[in-house]
Amino acid sequence: MSPDLHRRHLTGMSMGLLLVLFIAAAGCSGTANPATTSPSGFEEDLAAITSAPQYTHVSWGLIVVDPSTGQTLYAKNADRMFIPASTTKLFSSAAVLEALGPDYRIKTPVYAVGKADTNGNLDGNLVLVASGDPTMGGRTLPDGTIEFTDSDHSESRALLTKTDPVSGLNDLARQVKAAGITKVSDVVIDDRLFANYQGDVMALLSPIVINENIVDLSITPGAPGTAPNVVMRPQTSLYTFDNQATTGPAGSTTLLDAGEVPAGTIVLVGTIPADAGTVNKSVSILNPAAFARTLFIEALQRQGVAVAAPVTGDNPATKLPAAGSYSSAKKVAELTSPPLSEDVKLTLKVSQNMHANYYVMLLALADNKTTYYDGMRKEGRVLRSLGLDTTALSLGDGAGGDRVDFVSPSAVAQLLTLMSKRPYADQYIRAQPILGVDGSTVHHCAPGNPACGRVYAKTGTYSYPDPLNEGRNILISKGLAGYVDTKSGKRLVFAEYVNNVPISDTVNGTSVGIDLGSIAGLIYRYY
Repeated sequence: MSPDLHRRHLTGMSMGLLLVLFIAAAGCSGTANPATTSPSGFEEDLAAITSAPQYTHVSWGLIVVDPSTGQTLYAKNADRMFIPASTTKLFSSAAVLEALGPDYRIKTPVYAVGKADTNGNLDGNLVLVASGDPTMGGRTLPDGTIEFTDSDHSESRALLTKTDPVSGLNDLARQVKAAGITKVSDVVIDDRLFANYQGDVMALLSPIVINENIVDLSITPGAPGTAPNVVMRPQTSLYTFDNQATTGPAGSTTLLDAGEVPAGTIVLVGTIPADAGTVNKSVSILNPAAFARTLFIEALQRQGVAVAAPVTGDNPATKLPAAGSYSSAKKVAELTSPPLSEDVKLTLKVSQNMHANYYVMLLALADNKTTYYDGMRKEGRVLRSLGLDTTALSLGDGAGGDRVDFVSPSAVAQLLTLMSKRPYADQYIRAQPILGVDGSTVHHCAPGNPACGRVYAKTGTYSYPDPLNEGRNILISKGLAGYVDTKSGKRLVFAEYVNNVPISDTVNGTSVGIDLGSIAGLIYRYY
């Protein structure tokens, strides 16, 4: 699967509540440049890319707009609907920035519920109140920014950050110790902010998030026929590890899979070539509250705070005080998140699915609502308040994997144009991957492409197997949408999509991404 492939299917009640947002692109034409007797240089060079044999049966859509005037400089099928894949994140990120503001921060408190004696022994429990922080300090750098890698740990070509995923919990544990607490009866995670939510092939959304609720496995091969060495991050006693993988011959294919099966046991299966080097795999955990509780207890123990209850096990939610009663308890620690603009940068740079869908929940919470459907309705209201119409796209999620996600290039261009005029425009623009420099477009700039480093644009990739044709894959969608600083000195808006490209030995998400990057290069040269 492609790095930012996202799919989600709604079932039961959620299907009945399906949201459809329609957004038009005012002032964006669906026709090409004014007719001429011969194609322009731009059109000739564009055709050299789009008419290649691998694109025989595809659909192309492209628009270029000058946001300073609203003038459409070029358009091809700009009003037709395309599958947006992860360019959907442009909409959810825009909505959450507009609704909450780029400087919005989330505070996660810890309360001592009970009475402590003069020696710091708490006859009661520590309660960490989950407040919807999607990083919980696990990516925060010393300067307050959020660390990311070009391929996030939730993806198939995972690269791990250098930050400690439990550093936020370590900070809270130090504060508890500094407050004079030396021993507690138990630790409880209050995850009542909203009910856990998960659609098909969609990361579980929970009020408490540690390390994106993922356990990372770094797998290093041994000698052929032996088990590889595995390091788990974060290290925790919550899980037992069952290593069923083997090292294959040098030059063989990496075929590894891992999961929590059954609950409390992480199993690794498959093979890794002897010459593969270290390969990272991620495992989504099944019980976020239990995961966070154990990790917090272990952080407290490292600070010398004893916990009388067992370290592992389920989160004892029955020990929670009545909702809203914390005013009578003592707050002994608090973690403050980086500004929202930093999280949006993470989401757009690496196409972080969970965070994009989390924005939908944050939008719901802003209206004192608690369901994903409420969040999508709020997103629609926010986008319309920006000036967007309701006729040129449909959205069912924040990440770009829902079956009803469709956009027109003109609608995307309208969003990008409107966002270029917001007070936080620079933060939104620079949060996007820089072509050939970082994030999901780092490998999408061909040698000699003059636009490398001058394009701020979100990618989208969606592929699916084609069993009829011997199991080949179809690149259902590949998109690139954002801003390009052109040779003439203008900053232009563009959105380009190609749908339904057969994947082969020579054609894949990266090669098509390079072609899209090359089209951005033509925009740089000709406009």
